[in-house]
Amino acid sequence: MIQEFLLWLLQDEKSGNDLLSPGTRDFYLRNLKAMYNSIKKDLRYRSRENNPFDGLHISVPPTRKRALPLRQLRKLVEMDLPDSPEQYAALQISLFLFYARGMCFVDVFKLEQDNVHNGYVQYIRSKTQVALQVKITPEMHEIMRRYKRNNGRWVFPFLHEKSVGKGEISEQSSLHRLNIHLKAIGEKLGLPYPLTTYVMCHSWASLMLESGTEIGVISQSLGHTSLQTTEIYLGQLSKTKIDKASDCMLDKLIRPESKREGKPRPKRATVTQIPRQEPPTVSLRKLSFASKCKSLLLRFIFLVMR
Repeated sequence: MIQEFLLWLLQDEKSGNDLLSPGTRDFYLRNLKAMYNSIKKDLRYRSRENNPFDGLHISVPPTRKRALPLRQLRKLVEMDLPDSPEQYAALQISLFLFYARGMCFVDVFKLEQDNVHNGYVQYIRSKTQVALQVKITPEMHEIMRRYKRNNGRWVFPFLHEKSVGKGEISEQSSLHRLNIHLKAIGEKLGLPYPLTTYVMCHSWASLMLESGTEIGVISQSLGHTSLQTTEIYLGQLSKTKIDKASDCMLDKLIRPESKREGKPRPKRATVTQIPRQEPPTVSLRKLSFASKCKSLLLRFIFLVMR
């Protein structure tokens, strides 16, 4: 039966699963496996047969890492949306994620006023259960001040509210609504891929790496439990960073100074021709013997130098 479910996931037109990405198919299979193992553990069931999930695997191609280049990020920071307060609020939350060291949206959604102490945001990262302390930058403080409500529980209460009517919404619904607004903002900027909260978090980590920050520092800032997780999260180094590293090595070890990348070649020094000087012509008859010897020696030296 498990194999039939897998075949159904892999079908395309007839089953309608052509809309499912390999990652989604793998997600469904892993969830089914987790439920099987959980029930088996609860019932203390020991099957003599092999695990029905043994050998079943869906290959998932590596996810393309999406991070904003610096010029696009600066456009976001400077962007103003006076005609769309909903998009502006979504933009501010996305920037807060960036300024807060790549904080995940779920953790921003759960931020309470009690998490703010002495200039720091203190919280438990939902995904890894790692305790983190993030210094509140001036940019973060301004965004928090803008949406703060007196005697309110949440740091960003509007994330919990419905757009129309009263009542609260779930974290998933809030994230979906936020990403819709961010996608529209990204289209205005002409980004080649949808702007999402994940893109903002990943942009912080990528720019930290570009600036030369050690991967261990980035890993601890993100609340990862291992460096391997951070390496997978960051993916491959950017082409620009690799190019700079290669040029730096060539400048230090291979290239002469005149051919180093980005440095103007020094102008060739022009050698000024010094005119040849003739030895002084002095009449030997009017000189003493010592002076005559000195004069002859000087003339000999000039002749040799010529």
